[in-house]
Amino acid sequence: MSSFKPKRVSGADLVAQLSPATTALPPALPPAPAHRPPPTVQINFKASEAFADLVAREAEKEGSTRRFFARLMRQVGYDVPEADLNPVDTRRRRSTDIAGKGE
Repeated sequence: MSSFKPKRVSGADLVAQLSPATTALPPALPPAPAHRPPPTVQINFKASEAFADLVAREAEKEGSTRRFFARLMRQVGYDVPEADLNPVDTRRRRSTDIAGKGE
């Protein structure tokens, strides 16, 4: 009995065979954004509980601690990058409709 041996297809041959059938399909990955925000670093410091509470209250009004400090630095004359004044919101949102259970 003879065993089946599939023909090996090179990558170029595979691309040539699949290209006509896939030309109308959208790309698998979305295009990279044209504008990338600058790299970020984390800043940590110790403070009294009273000062931490004050910062938390004011940062909540501003939308984030980063925005709060960026606005303060700009107000006193520092050249603050726009990416720090209006950073992209990367917080994860949790759906309120878990497993189809309701409103």
